[in-house]
Formats: sequence, structure tokens, C-alpha cells
Amino acid sequence: MAPIRVGLIGLSTPQRNANFGIWAASTHLSALQKSPDHEDIALANSTIEFAERSIAFHNLPSSTKAYGSAADLANDTDIDLVVVCVRVQRHLELVKPALLGRKNVFVEWPLAANPDEVEYLTKLGKESGVQAVVGLQSRAAPITLKWKNIVASGHIGRILTSLVWTLGPRTGLYYLDMNRGGNEFYIIFGHLLDSFITVLGDFSEVQTILKSHYETVPIVDSDGQVVDLLYRKTSPDHILVQGITELGAVASLLVRKPPATADGVGIRWVISGTLGEIIVTGPGLWHVMDKEAHIQVKIGNKPVQDIDFQSYRVPLANEVAPFGANVASLYDAIAKGDNTEYATFESAARTHRLLERIRKASGPPFARE
Repeated sequence: MAPIRVGLIGLSTPQRNANFGIWAASTHLSALQKSPDHEDIALANSTIEFAERSIAFHNLPSSTKAYGSAADLANDTDIDLVVVCVRVQRHLELVKPALLGRKNVFVEWPLAANPDEVEYLTKLGKESGVQAVVGLQSRAAPITLKWKNIVASGHIGRILTSLVWTLGPRTGLYYLDMNRGGNEFYIIFGHLLDSFITVLGDFSEVQTILKSHYETVPIVDSDGQVVDLLYRKTSPDHILVQGITELGAVASLLVRKPPATADGVGIRWVISGTLGEIIVTGPGLWHVMDKEAHIQVKIGNKPVQDIDFQSYRVPLANEVAPFGANVASLYDAIAKGDNTEYATFESAARTHRLLERIRKASGPPFARE
């Protein structure tokens, strides 16, 4: 089978801005360069000049095409897949040309910056009839696949409860505003919530407490100098969600932000059933660092079992740095056309809708006006 020909939007250079393009370079580009199923043939940036600089900086082949707009890249008949890896506020304008041009699309999570844009792109993706993928990489994570398999198999019986405790990262300016669409609630918590839905399904009933213990934070520049001592933050730093799942389990998710953890565990997720219990422990960044996580199962009076999940890891994921392994797994699933291991626009939209339900249930000041 011929390689999937990829056009990448969002790969920039440190000379332009040290904070942009890092994720694209360390995960997407690395996976594409290692993948036998993909070929990176084009790059789009805000100008052709910036695209050419990025091609040179990242040592891409001289045959790599440079474009100055998403529309020009989408019009390239040689491209099979358009990858959009930029801040969420630009997803709509950059994804739309690809869908209108009947190109397959892989866009980073969140899908879009607000509910109207999410629904628009979901509808457009369905109408285009293309492969429309969202970067919820825990869908392809070996630990999620194993965890989901254990629950679905009935090994621990009917699910009664699920409790998740995890950490919220200490983040920069981009994550501080609730209505930007790319804050901690939508990105970090959104990834965790999508993992929850993947394993246990949606909530039928939900209650929420969103809380900011730190209403103002200092902002520093790239040199570490304080530029705003009292920047007013509008996104929550603590998140508590509880309710009943569609299958009747009582569940809760808690995101907290202590200065240090007492046990050094970033995430602890316990699922209890009528026959036994399973627990996952690992780093807080669940969607990218599952290699460091552990699964244990306790059934009745039997000894606790340590469960191996590495057999679910695809070869491509072992070819890249651990931080990008699950993105590589998404590319493997895309090549296979296996939408059980990646989020479609439609399934990602379900996670977006639950996030909006959670936000609404929290009431002021975080409920959307």
C-alpha cells in the first residue's frame, strides 16, 4: 500500500516563537518520520517564507512543499491527509478548507474553540464523508485499551463505582481564561474525561463543583520577568464531577493542584465491580505518559494481579520518545482505518457536549453565559 501523503499545519521554528510548534515537532513530526505508512510531503504556515524556514530548520526533504495558507495546502491534489496542530482558536479556519476539499483530517484536541464551532465542524466532517480524526490520544493508549477490555469482559462483574483522583498542571497564560476554548478545563480535564467515557461511557446524571482557589496569578515573560503580578484567572484550578453513568455506576472525578503530592502518584483511578476491583496508578498526564502507569486487579480472595498492557503497544509507538508514543499509535490506527482506537469528529463532539453539561451544572461564575 502506498504511504499516506501528509500536509502538516503548525510546525514552526524556535526562531519565530519558542512556544509554538514544539508539540508538532516532538510528537507529530517524529511519528510521521518513523511511520512506514505516512509520508510528510507538505507544510503550511502563515506565509510561504515561514514554511520554508521550518522545512529547513527541521531538515525535511528538499521536495517538501511550502504553502502560505491552509486553503492552498488543501488544494494540493497530492495530499491525502491534512494535520492541524495549532492553538484551538484557529482550528475552524484551518480545518474547514480541508473538509471542503474532501481531504482526510487529523486535528488536535479540542476540536474547536466553542460549542457552535464544534457542531459546525462535526456536521461538515460528516457531510464530507472523509476520515475526520481528533487527537484524543488516550483512545489509542495501550493502558486504555487494556483497561477498557477488562471492564467490558465482565472480569470484575457489574461496575458499581468509579473514583478518579488526578493532578492539574501548573500552566501558562494560554490556560488561564475559561472562554478561550484551550484552557486547562477543556484540554487537560477534557483528555481525562474522554478516557473515562471510553472506558465507562457517558454520564446520565452529573453534578459539578468548579473552584478557583487562586483568582489572580503572576505572569512572566520568556526571560522569567514578571509582566503582570495580578493577572485575573477565569478558569478553575480544582474540578469535581460526580454522577451516575448510563450503565448505573456511581462515579466521581477530582482534579486537584497541590504544590506536592504525599505519595508521588499523579493519577489514581479505581473501578469497583460486583466481583472485584481494578486500579490504575501513574503520572498525572494520563493521555501522554501511560508507559509509566500500572494496572492491578483484585478478584475476591485471590492475590492482587499486576496486569501487563504493553502487548497493546504498536511497533511505531516504540520508535518515538515516550511523550509522543500515543500520538504515534493514533497514526497507526488512522493508517489501519480503525476508528475504535481514534476519536472521530462525532465521538469527540460527545466529549465536548459532556464538558458543556459539566460547565453548565457548575453554575456561576464558570457556566457559559
